Amino acid sequence: FMKKLLFFQLLLIAILTQSCSFSPPLQQRTGWYKIGVPLNVVENTLVQCEYESAGPNNANKRADFVQNCMMRLGFRYGTYYIE
Repeated sequence: FMKKLLFFQLLLIAILTQSCSFSPPLQQRTGWYKIGVPLNVVENTLVQCEYESAGPNNANKRADFVQNCMMRLGFRYGTYYIE
């Protein structure tokens, strides 16, 4: 009886630890981000910076303006992971 009980306890522990170790994979994204800021706020901020850059006609100047605007607001551009 004790061997069966020990076997079932070990089996239960193995099942529980296996199910706890599984976690959904993280999604990799590349773009503007700021830790603790939701994606919709990041997107709205980017749109605002793009709107403010409408003055310069040169595409390079506009891209620089958007980049400087986002960085000034504390955002970074790069690869990050979300759940």
